[in-house]
Amino acid sequence: MNTTILLFIIIVLFIYSIVTLFRAIRTREGFSDTAQNSIGKPTPEYMTVLAEHQKKGMFPWRWLKNEKGQLLPIVLVSAFFRDDESRNRYKEYIDNGVKVVGITAYKTFIKPIYDPSEDTYHHRDDFDYAGLIKNWLVCFKDYREYGFTDQHNVMDISESDFYDVEPEEKTKVAKKYDIIYVCLKDNDFCPKDGWNAINRNFELAQKCLPIMIKEFGLKVLIIGRVGCGLEELYGRENIEVTDFLPWSTFQEKLRESRILFVPNIMDASPRVIAEAMIKGLPVIMNRNIVCGSKYVAPETGELFNDDTDFGAALSRTLKKYDSISPKAVQSWWASHYGINRSAKRLRDFLVACYPGLVDDSQEVSFF
Repeated sequence: MNTTILLFIIIVLFIYSIVTLFRAIRTREGFSDTAQNSIGKPTPEYMTVLAEHQKKGMFPWRWLKNEKGQLLPIVLVSAFFRDDESRNRYKEYIDNGVKVVGITAYKTFIKPIYDPSEDTYHHRDDFDYAGLIKNWLVCFKDYREYGFTDQHNVMDISESDFYDVEPEEKTKVAKKYDIIYVCLKDNDFCPKDGWNAINRNFELAQKCLPIMIKEFGLKVLIIGRVGCGLEELYGRENIEVTDFLPWSTFQEKLRESRILFVPNIMDASPRVIAEAMIKGLPVIMNRNIVCGSKYVAPETGELFNDDTDFGAALSRTLKKYDSISPKAVQSWWASHYGINRSAKRLRDFLVACYPGLVDDSQEVSFF
């Protein structure tokens, strides 16, 4: 045999051996989507363990249920791991037959986050989210910009899709506020680089407040941003600032408001948008928000870029409020989202990803 041919065969066999060994190691460790599909369903004993995990909770893990409220053997990773314990759960779940799906529900995840308020564990961690998890619930307008490819199974769905329109008897209340904005406090000193200040874009909100109050004469309600001197700056007759509110009280404040203001950028489909729209509130939203602009349609609100075009967007939103009833916002929402509609979509996606695993379920939703 020719020496060159023999050498070529040896090199090919060597490369094949290395690739095979690498795949075997990754499968044995559980770090591959192939490993997810090669292991059967979890045992009843491990489903009991999974139920305990669901009750206790652990960021960034999320759990799913069917229409009967039964826990399903599928978990979601919704953000970067923040410690070894949450990271090690991945291998534990794979080894026990639990399927792992990704969901983009936190800032720019899976793209690294570098703002000063963010945990830095993922900067040191080498976990390959896009490489190891094939099936994803993605909210980004262009998922390819965030590391996803055509090799991934991707569905555009967010937890904020799972809301139903409120009945008229709950929403028919007197309006006390023209604008409502949510930005919880980070501490007593109103820092500009706090987690909430960055996520809710308090810097831009401060630039837009004089436009709302001084140019348009609107009454503004801000939830959470106490200690920033806003009432002293604009007058208590023009702006009201509350501390954190119980959920039911906050929902009532939404019902008492006309328009939701969302200047946020680093926010992955905030649920407050859904909570407002199901009550009939149109939304004026930052065009550059990571996820959530899909909810803005001609019937439901306006997008803006910054304080230079905010006034024009606000003017259009106010005109819409006067000409389009809250029922138009609710009708649009009901025709696109809602619990049953979204739960059936999620179920169908998971059936396609894992045939035979959740086929008996009619709907799948979040705990």
